[in-house]
Amino acid sequence: MLTTVSRRLSIFFLLLLSVCAVRADEWMQSGLRCGQIVILTAVPEPDYRFSSWSDGNTDNPRRVEVTRAMELQAFFVSACDAQYILPVDYLFSQMFVLNRNTLRTLGYDPAASEVRWYRVTGEIDDVTSAGGDDVQVATGYYLSRDGLPGGQYYVQCEFPNPESGRCPVVLRSPVYRISLTGLTDAEGAGLRLVPSVADKGQTITLTGMPVTEQAVVTVFDASGRLLLHAMSDATETMTLTAQAAAGCYLVHVKTSRLDRTLLYIVR
Repeated sequence: MLTTVSRRLSIFFLLLLSVCAVRADEWMQSGLRCGQIVILTAVPEPDYRFSSWSDGNTDNPRRVEVTRAMELQAFFVSACDAQYILPVDYLFSQMFVLNRNTLRTLGYDPAASEVRWYRVTGEIDDVTSAGGDDVQVATGYYLSRDGLPGGQYYVQCEFPNPESGRCPVVLRSPVYRISLTGLTDAEGAGLRLVPSVADKGQTITLTGMPVTEQAVVTVFDASGRLLLHAMSDATETMTLTAQAAAGCYLVHVKTSRLDRTLLYIVR
């Protein structure tokens, strides 16, 4: 027979952890038999969340076979410190993409408007404090390198905290450094794809195209298959049609002085 034992645990502060003790011998005195299985539940006080038991076990609730007198401690941490690393993929050295599939395994699936990309100004902002001087540069699941100045960038999301009504859960990616190298001529410095995330069949515009000579424009899919080979007409813009299948596509622009690859995504 399984006996469920659920009791609120007292909180004591020790080394920034709140600690509480659960003594199995107390239950033995109340009629538990040696060899009986009990289920222990650690119940945190408001604004705290369970971390682990003193023997390293992280199950909560957990099954314990009572074979001797024992002492277990439940460790808690502040729910206000709940932070997770935001998973981001870096595609073809051209675009940062929030990995929503990995994020869903943590129980989060943000709307595009909740995903904010920042450029670091000075020291990176502290996620636990209000304000800050880092500059928001984009909103959405993607951040294209096109047109971005060199520097450090990261993405951040904020969610309601189910374990605390007063402090949110903040998710932030690692900081990525963008270094602009290989472009020594002013021609092509403003080359961009607008938009860089498109619907199937949507018109995409190549802006900032070289005007001193025609450019060879080729489009490839992520596997390297050639989809388009065309010549520009030496004007500042050129229109393309987004592919009919969702995925990542590379647009290569080449002249005698310019050799650059851009990326766009069909959603």
